[in-house]
Amino acid sequence: MLNKIAIGFKAMLTALVAMLCTAHIQAQNLQLEIQAPRVVTVGEMFRVTFVATGEVKNFIAPSMEGFVVAAGPMKESSYDVHIAYGKVIQRLIYTFTYTLYAEKDGKFTIGSAKVTSGSDEAQTQPFAIECVKGEEPRTAQQQAGGQKPAAAAVGSNGSLYLGVMLNKTEVYRGECIVATTKIYTRGNSIRGFENVKKPTYNGFWSQDVDIPKEINFVRENVNGVVYDAGLLWKQLLFPQQSGELTLSPSEIDVIIQVRTRPRDILEDFFSGGHQNIRKHLQSRTVKVKVKDLPGGAPASFSGAVGSFKIESSLSKKQLVANDATTLTIRISGNGNLKLVNQPKVDLPVDFDAYDTKTTDAIKNSDAGATGYRQFEIPLIPRSAGEFVIPPVEFSYFNPSTGKYVTLHTKEHAISVEKDTKSQQTYTSSEGRREGIKFLGKDIRFIKTGETLVQQDRQFFGSAVFYLLYAALAAAFVALYAWMKKHRKDSRNVVLMRNKKANKVAKKRLKNSAQLLKMGNAQGFYDELLRAMWGYLSDKLNIPVAELSRESAREAFAERSIEEPYIETFLSVIDECEFARYAPGSGRKEMAQLYRDAVTVISKLEQRVR
Repeated sequence: MLNKIAIGFKAMLTALVAMLCTAHIQAQNLQLEIQAPRVVTVGEMFRVTFVATGEVKNFIAPSMEGFVVAAGPMKESSYDVHIAYGKVIQRLIYTFTYTLYAEKDGKFTIGSAKVTSGSDEAQTQPFAIECVKGEEPRTAQQQAGGQKPAAAAVGSNGSLYLGVMLNKTEVYRGECIVATTKIYTRGNSIRGFENVKKPTYNGFWSQDVDIPKEINFVRENVNGVVYDAGLLWKQLLFPQQSGELTLSPSEIDVIIQVRTRPRDILEDFFSGGHQNIRKHLQSRTVKVKVKDLPGGAPASFSGAVGSFKIESSLSKKQLVANDATTLTIRISGNGNLKLVNQPKVDLPVDFDAYDTKTTDAIKNSDAGATGYRQFEIPLIPRSAGEFVIPPVEFSYFNPSTGKYVTLHTKEHAISVEKDTKSQQTYTSSEGRREGIKFLGKDIRFIKTGETLVQQDRQFFGSAVFYLLYAALAAAFVALYAWMKKHRKDSRNVVLMRNKKANKVAKKRLKNSAQLLKMGNAQGFYDELLRAMWGYLSDKLNIPVAELSRESAREAFAERSIEEPYIETFLSVIDECEFARYAPGSGRKEMAQLYRDAVTVISKLEQRVR
């Protein structure tokens, strides 16, 4: 039995060796990169590693002025083996590791390292490292002896805190702010997070910035002290009102593992001498000064702030009457793109325009919201002729220069031919003459010699005639009254928004339902949030810039709305806001949230008039 197992093992080993021997060694140029911390403390030992990919014949060490080389270089080699397109591919990797420490504070630079292989070579860029004194700097001898600094006490002496950083604290209304929230720690073993509470952004429109799901701690210098900083979340904020706005504190519970003194050997064995404790952290309040936009805005300005360009195109410039073409307007650049409205388009009289399709391709990053917003407008000319769509005007405010900028697209000439298949066509004078000739064939001669007999029943002056006349008069009066009221209501913007609030909300809820079916959680929560806030703004006549939980509660209370409906409405908004920052909610939770939104809007529609 043992002999059979040995024979089988030898066969597997032989096959593996044969596969590796026939593996394809990927032909590639030399590559070299450096791996090192950006910030260290004086006397702290740290590693600098140079990683080379490819066959290395010679390694030329860099200059390390300002640092003491405690050890190195230690050279190691390994193979990175993976399978691609059915082939086993090997990459040869070399590492050259130094152990360094600094004897004084300051900024020092590790020069360029170089590797060569025949005529091929690669080198790194100079790498700057900041050395700080720290509160209690450790010497290289202390670290070599394995001693730990006293400043590593958990949660004490500022060894753990939550920080919120803004790239700007004074901006124009609508200008983008990048808000970054990090956790800073020194000597703590973090095991997890609970009860995350993000700040409220009253007066801001917020958008998430995609960051890695796994928190990666990087060293940072904070007022001369080295911390391990982990990025928790990052957002783009667009202030919607001027004045001093406040970002409420962020809060989080951090689970930390601490060393304990066991009561006996068994407890030490089973618990490992550690226990988890919970520490509550809260960031400081941050204030932002928001300047109002200057006066003298162009007529085509609708709130766009940033740096943009505009272009337009026409899908067809030669077509037949009653045929369709599409005018596409694309606004691209950096700024509050999602809040950009469709520019006004002046169309020829004989053109019909239909519902615009809006497409967003926007990426949120440290640079702000970058990309484009595109408007596709279907157009149908109803008559033949030569037409011109004049240039479209678009204006925005550039916060860098503090001035308004007006842009124009090019004009588009359209040639429309007569539609010979349809009877509803443009009629020229020649066409009218042909119609007269055609109608001439329908003339009948008056017959003579016939005796006309007078009928006894006459419609004119009869009771039916007067009854019908009265009904038409009443209908005309009712139509006139309705049209007068409609014109009056149309001029009342508040009333029109109130009437259309439910219709607009239903449209947005329908869009969110489609996103739910598609599994697009981020889009679902964004659209549902727009439906809730939009309904609130339209129905209760609250300006967008003043929308908040407090203004909503006050407006509902003024209209005597029951507290359960208020709480349900605000709860849906809170759930959407939280879900946008904490992805992972199940489809069932999203579906329930959608049902709650539909129910509460229906109930409010019955109570708010």
